[in-house]
Amino acid sequence: MRRASTVLAGAAVPALLLAGCSAPWSHSPTDKFLDAVNDGDWTAAADQTTDPDAAGRWLADLDDSTGDTTLHLSADDGSTTATWTVPAGDEVTTDGTLTTGDGGKVTWTPAVFSDQLGDSDTVTYADDRTWDVPVTDIRNASQMSWTPVTVVSATKEADLQAVADAVRPAIPDFDTQDAASQIRNAGDGAVTLFSLRPEDAGKVADALADIPGVSTREEGRLLSGRETRSPLDGDLRDYWDQQLDKSVGWTLATSAGDVLGHKDPGTTDPVHTTMDLGVQGAAQRALDAEQRPAAIVAISPSTGGVVAAAQNGAADDQGTPAMTGLFPPGSTFKTVTTSAALGKGTVHPDDTVACPASTEVDGRVIPNDHDFDLGDVPMHTAFAQSCNTTQAMISRDLDPADLKNTAARLGLGVDFTAPGMTSVTGSVPETGQGAARVESAIGQGQVVASPFGLALMEASVANGGRMVTPSVIQGQKTTSDQHPDPLDPTVVEELRSMMRETVTSGTARSLSDIPGLGGKTGTAEVDGGAAHGWFVGTVGDLAFCTFIAGADSSEPAVDLSGRFLRDGALSQYTAGVAE
Repeated sequence: MRRASTVLAGAAVPALLLAGCSAPWSHSPTDKFLDAVNDGDWTAAADQTTDPDAAGRWLADLDDSTGDTTLHLSADDGSTTATWTVPAGDEVTTDGTLTTGDGGKVTWTPAVFSDQLGDSDTVTYADDRTWDVPVTDIRNASQMSWTPVTVVSATKEADLQAVADAVRPAIPDFDTQDAASQIRNAGDGAVTLFSLRPEDAGKVADALADIPGVSTREEGRLLSGRETRSPLDGDLRDYWDQQLDKSVGWTLATSAGDVLGHKDPGTTDPVHTTMDLGVQGAAQRALDAEQRPAAIVAISPSTGGVVAAAQNGAADDQGTPAMTGLFPPGSTFKTVTTSAALGKGTVHPDDTVACPASTEVDGRVIPNDHDFDLGDVPMHTAFAQSCNTTQAMISRDLDPADLKNTAARLGLGVDFTAPGMTSVTGSVPETGQGAARVESAIGQGQVVASPFGLALMEASVANGGRMVTPSVIQGQKTTSDQHPDPLDPTVVEELRSMMRETVTSGTARSLSDIPGLGGKTGTAEVDGGAAHGWFVGTVGDLAFCTFIAGADSSEPAVDLSGRFLRDGALSQYTAGVAE
């Protein structure tokens, strides 16, 4: 219940004034009661009744039972009119009766607000929604649907080890220590422990029912399938809620079941996403075999639609790192550094460049991974073999904003507002000559990116160097805070040739059996921990990023990418791709 923001026109003068029982300038208990009710001051309103305790409890409960419904009460000669404005803006009026007792105070009864209310009744509000509106993928397959769930709660009386034993068939890793901490913090209240899908509830319901201090209730939720869950599920659920809000119906009733007002819900169209459950499932299958936090994001370069966004359980514990986690991108950022140098004309693919085991540039010593030394090689070879030392040296000829601007042309560092999707791409600073520039050139220092951001970078490369605008809801417009010019087409062609060489004979050659695949590996050093592993690439109409936290090299990410790309579910995107 919210305070009414305006006084309705034509509100009657209180009965006691009209009856002449007091002078026009007096303020009777009835006046004070009406004013307090219309101000939402329940304590002050209750004080003007013959039973302040009962009135106070009833009015306080009204907040919980009617939510954001507002109330305005007027009186005229012993009759009242209550105007209830529900959240959708529709109004319901009810007629009640107001009498006074000792000292002119309002005789307390719920009938003051409606003659349909008995002494033990209250008013309730409920949204009426078309809960069965589905979320479907790009092939019109059901992606998320309204599903009954059993919510399990516990108080401090519950034996949590008994709970763990009871739910082991459904939740083998139930954390009793975490549950105990939550219950301690709740004091005497109950704490929600977990929710169970119907197939799991059936396995454990009987065992839970025998444990004191444990209770269950039935609810409904919009859920995806276990095998196709996504870090985007929460955002898609919020978008779905917003669509239902536009056509919501409602019921205002007494707690005894008498309907005071009602409106049927309107029609809501299904929510159609750009995702492909086949590709999403392939990503999830590949990830579920990895114990370290890991994620895969895939985007269609031709449409900008997110095809898949997946992460494993270890990543789930960190939130949504696939879409919003920021990590040093390591050598995957050489895509940007090389593009900037090619665009500036300071290096060309066939130019001979040095790739020593280590080099000192502007006071910063940069080594190659495991100190490999290629000597003098063509630039395209240095890229394919991921020479840190080469990248450090070519970065010296760049201007302070070159890396930042080139990254933005590929979507990295650009902020997008897309219905149904919360994302962060990354951040690339401007750097003058010195250690910061050298570190940025190899994806370290202050450069950070999300798996989503690097997938978008690859999609933009595959889109001819023109920044792809990402989306996840079909037909909905995405906006961005930047609109950069595309890369030079010649630069894009040269870059993609180097990415292909990375797969055919470079650091990702274990994937050389995948026709048309081009990509870039990345190992990113982390202070005080194992290095992160990356692989980004494009094949057919699919651009993707694979990330594994603490992998210690790029090889696990390359292997994980192979499991994903070789899954038959991707044939729609990779079929017919030339070598």
